[in-house]
Amino acid sequence: MDKICGAVLDKINSLSPSGRYVVIAEDEFYDCFPDGDESGERLDRALTLLKEGGYIDVKYSRGDLFCIAPLKEYIEEEPAEDAEDMDEAPKRKINFTFASAFLGGMLGSLIISLIFALV
Repeated sequence: MDKICGAVLDKINSLSPSGRYVVIAEDEFYDCFPDGDESGERLDRALTLLKEGGYIDVKYSRGDLFCIAPLKEYIEEEPAEDAEDMDEAPKRKINFTFASAFLGGMLGSLIISLIFALV
């Protein structure tokens, strides 16, 4: 999500609780733009991206007024693990249930083999 989308979503979330519609003027969105560039195309693109992403619901937009409801918060994805972490070999975990069942079966076979050998 770019800076403008984030700023627009923060403005919507600050004006309305989740799921409630609020009427916002176009000028209020321009106040929150990071670089102060007042472009209607950039605002429309940001609102379209947020709507397609499921972050907002636009009920109507007439003139310079928008009726918008925030649907969910934006949560930044955590960065991928460093290459140093990827170089480490994964630790092997011993499945104690499998090991004990295997050893028990081997011990049982050994006892039966000894019994048949002696009889």
